[in-house]
Amino acid sequence: MALIKRCPVITIMGHVDHGKTTLLDYIRHSRVQAGEAGGITQHIGAYQIMVRNQPITFIDTPGHAAFNKMRQRGAQVTDLVVLVVAANDGVKPQTIESIRHIKEAKVPVLVAINKIDLPDVHLENVKSQLVEHDLLVQEYGGDVEVVEVSAKTGKGVDQLLDTILLITDLLELKADPQAPLEAVVIESTKDKKKGPVASVIVKQGTLRIRQDLVAGDIKGKARCLFNEKAELIKEVLPGFPVEIIGLAGVPEVGELIRDAACQYDPVTNSCLNLTGELEKTLVGAEENIDWDKLDLDYILGEKEKIKLIIKADVKGTLEAILQSLDHDSVDVLRCGVGQISEEDLELASGEKVLLIAFNLPVSNQTKKLAKNMGVKIRNYDVIYHLIEDLQKQMLKLMDATIDEVVTGEAEILEIFEMKGERIAGIRVKTGEIKQHDLLHLKRNEEIIANPVIKRMMHGKDEIKVVKNKNEAGLTFKNKKLDFQAGDLIIAYRQDDLL
Repeated sequence: MALIKRCPVITIMGHVDHGKTTLLDYIRHSRVQAGEAGGITQHIGAYQIMVRNQPITFIDTPGHAAFNKMRQRGAQVTDLVVLVVAANDGVKPQTIESIRHIKEAKVPVLVAINKIDLPDVHLENVKSQLVEHDLLVQEYGGDVEVVEVSAKTGKGVDQLLDTILLITDLLELKADPQAPLEAVVIESTKDKKKGPVASVIVKQGTLRIRQDLVAGDIKGKARCLFNEKAELIKEVLPGFPVEIIGLAGVPEVGELIRDAACQYDPVTNSCLNLTGELEKTLVGAEENIDWDKLDLDYILGEKEKIKLIIKADVKGTLEAILQSLDHDSVDVLRCGVGQISEEDLELASGEKVLLIAFNLPVSNQTKKLAKNMGVKIRNYDVIYHLIEDLQKQMLKLMDATIDEVVTGEAEILEIFEMKGERIAGIRVKTGEIKQHDLLHLKRNEEIIANPVIKRMMHGKDEIKVVKNKNEAGLTFKNKKLDFQAGDLIIAYRQDDLL
């Protein structure tokens, strides 16, 4: 056991229109403007701020149902609930519902009485109503802290954050980064490009890139881990939120994600390997290894990187770009200021390299030379767009189909033979299939080939496209292509950055 202090996880609850979202937005923006680490990513459903050099994780969109599911699964991740009650409205039905959930989950609560900037506030009435619903505030001899705030003006927000730190410090929140992995799903969805996406907060252990995972009956691998700033990261420690891409299905909210290579002994909370033997921990059994100096890429296997040549208009801009890059994902072969040179093009032509021109015009002569040399030049004037494209390309390196947009799907109904050629009799199920489309041949959800259509026939007529619900006969350029009745033909388009 190697317990370390971890950051607290806070959930905001309360009645509709009492200012939960406004309060979260004010906290987020005030921290960013103060130069502290902040930022919200809606697809993760959580974000972090720094208060007095200490991180706090806020769950952004728990919802009462999600909160209840976490409690029911015994996967409660919240350390403290901030119950928001409007000073002009008092305790309402969803406030009462929130109190019930808080009581059932047995988690500490801090009350934020919001909207104190309004003229018609009734602070004492609100506190009396809280007492009536078993939340005994300190002024009335109880132990529930109350902070009066205005999410609109920011009054009292700093006191609220300080109170959160004080309460959570007293809780002495600790976790073991070497323990068996436990990460709680706070949001999950299925993205058209990324596939299943799980937003989690790590409770115990360490979540690592390429780790084999299991969530209930769902298995998978952590192909990509994104933090709350949408940056690719290698590992996640307890208390931190992260988005996981790579699971085979969409897990339920509140589900625990674990290391698939481990079986768990509930008595000792130890990790057993699949043969039933106790897994050796890094501490003790591996004393002779200096893990601090061991390169993580060596442990996980070498990762392919995007190769870049960057030219910018001025040094300040160039420095900002370089500081924004994830250098675990990209390899900058050359960078500098000024126009793209012939030497830049020659360096980029030797292998698959992306040449970036930032805030720079590219002459027609340079464009023509680049085309002849097979070099792609990308123009940017916003760093965010550049980083977004690079992250998109990293996903592409990890999964060749991540950037594909399906334009048509057809099922092979029958196989015919004519003049020594095998013909696939198809019916289009969705979209359309064109003769020159990029195609996948799928069997049992697995891509088994990428066929190229030689001829497309309808009866005796040669055609160029088959529309939805229509039928056709296809022959392929690869005469040895193994296709069967029941296979699917998937047409797609692809927007490749490189």
